[in-house]
Amino acid sequence: MNSKEFKHILDQYTEGRQNPQLEAWLDSLEDTTAFDSLSPQELQASKEATLRQLRYRIGNRRPVFRLMKVAASVAVLVAAGFIYRTTLLNLVAPHRATYATSVKGNITKQILSDGTIVWLKGESKLVFPVKFGGKERAVTLDGEALFEVAKDVQHPFMIYCGSLTTKVLGTSFNIKKTGNEVAISVLTGAVSLNGNSILREHENAVYSAAQATVTKGHATSEAVHEFTKGTEYDMAFNDARMEQVIQRIEKKFEIDIQTGDTTIANSLFTADLTDQSLHTTMEMISQALNLEVAIKGKTVIMQPKK
Repeated sequence: MNSKEFKHILDQYTEGRQNPQLEAWLDSLEDTTAFDSLSPQELQASKEATLRQLRYRIGNRRPVFRLMKVAASVAVLVAAGFIYRTTLLNLVAPHRATYATSVKGNITKQILSDGTIVWLKGESKLVFPVKFGGKERAVTLDGEALFEVAKDVQHPFMIYCGSLTTKVLGTSFNIKKTGNEVAISVLTGAVSLNGNSILREHENAVYSAAQATVTKGHATSEAVHEFTKGTEYDMAFNDARMEQVIQRIEKKFEIDIQTGDTTIANSLFTADLTDQSLHTTMEMISQALNLEVAIKGKTVIMQPKK
């Protein structure tokens, strides 16, 4: 692959179009065993340092030469094991589409770039951008999923499921496509269906693509329990030891919580953290237990206020 072809492919990725040729090329170059002897910390440090170097090289070349010259550098870095295929694609095309799937009998959790949590159920597929950009946060669902959408008034969350478009700002609901019908049950907040019907908390609806109709109803507590079963959606605590609370939060948000005081783990906590973002969750705990909380990427540090 010459530099002109590489530039053309990168342009396609920047515009959100995938290219099998680039993916095959990266697969052929990727060396996943190059750093087997390094510790996880050393490996991460090497990758971060090399990414900074690559960004500098790309950003400091004149536009006419920027992408024409970077192909050789990228090839060397990938072949040397410094940058893996997915990392590189995320760098050159952060808004490209990717997907997650689940198999029958299992639930797959996917945390999107905005903090939205999606639990895929059965044989389902979710297509979403690596990083959301633009005015809307759009995903495509085929199958069934429980959504806990991060609140963002400025960027509505759009779900395309068959011929039904569901628009939300920040809410939680279950959506399931079966044949020509899509069933939606709202747990919190509200959603709009195809820009017309509004579905509110504890309501459900079945959309028929054949008749283009929406039939509304009310979700029972038994149905809600079934929708959330096997997920970490329910986060209500009543005099629970913080050790258990921390474990639940770590599992839900896929983070590591570190405490600076052993007494925190033995504290009792009562609150309903269901359908709350990580930031709000930690803020509620901070106020309830008089703690200082710092969120640093995937690590959360909790300690008593001084």
